[in-house]
Amino acid sequence: MIDFLGRLYESLWRRVGGRPWTEIIRDDQKKSPLVFMLIFLGLGLLVARIGGKYWWQILFGFFLGILCGHFWW
Repeated sequence: MIDFLGRLYESLWRRVGGRPWTEIIRDDQKKSPLVFMLIFLGLGLLVARIGGKYWWQILFGFFLGILCGHFWW
């Protein structure tokens, strides 16, 4: 099983250019930060809409996550 996962990871690694996916996303985020902000805002609003009366707690959690991710990226 571990050998299979290793081969799967290696094949995915080659397809994305031999770089970690976090670096690829970070480069895309630096090119168009507004798009990523809108995506995360939309996801936050969707979860808040589904969350019902606890929408403000969920959005506050998303805000803290985005804030921490921004400062410690």
